[in-house]
Amino acid sequence: MTLNNWSHALYYYIAGACHVELYRLAKPSNPTLAAEHAQKAEELLKLVPKHTGKKRFMAKQLPFDVFSTRKIEKWQQRADAWGCSFVDAVGVSPVEEMILFWNGYKRMRARHLEVSMKRLYWSDGGENRTWEREDLDEKALLALLRASTLRSLKRFDEARVILKNSVLCHDWATYKAIGPKADAWPCPVAHYEMAVICWMEFVGGGEADRKSLEECKVWVDKVAAWEGYDLDARFGIRITTAKETLKKYGLTFA
Repeated sequence: MTLNNWSHALYYYIAGACHVELYRLAKPSNPTLAAEHAQKAEELLKLVPKHTGKKRFMAKQLPFDVFSTRKIEKWQQRADAWGCSFVDAVGVSPVEEMILFWNGYKRMRARHLEVSMKRLYWSDGGENRTWEREDLDEKALLALLRASTLRSLKRFDEARVILKNSVLCHDWATYKAIGPKADAWPCPVAHYEMAVICWMEFVGGGEADRKSLEECKVWVDKVAAWEGYDLDARFGIRITTAKETLKKYGLTFA
């Protein structure tokens, strides 16, 4: 097996993210092991910017390079401002974030999704000492990941409530106003998640199945018209597929 020459930053980022997760798991019971994982996480993640910007597509920096560089800068900025270690400034699980970007929840069984729920609980469940300092974007990110996991568990009503009450209730401009390092992308992706919930309700049948299909189109229309956001190409492919599928049921798009 050979590694993709375009993806060195991605490999370092994911490896570092895994050590962040291991650090959090070990911290309550094994401080020595936790410190080892923290050191490795920082070492790997800080290698990421050294491997970005070298490859370009149509004269533009690769989307993941832009994303990962911003994340590293955001975490370092928070560590400096909060007076904490780099690894303690990371925020909501970057592993779960990668699972969402690569459509991993769709491939996971219920027991795996329950593990994801536990990992997400770390952020606001009491172990995270910096949660009260978090801005809207980080809280929206947690809500989006939690809702996506619940949706994959077919707990549609819970997922819908979380998205509406914690992400969609804020305007896009509010997220962008947080600053250039903020994670504003959960706002448009939450619209896509609402579309997926409606589609899964339609496929599952029920008394409101056609209504769910029509609502699905509304959410797809909204996110399809969105301006650029982090890794939007990954969701653009899914949105195009959604449109083609909905057309088969008689729905039309401009």
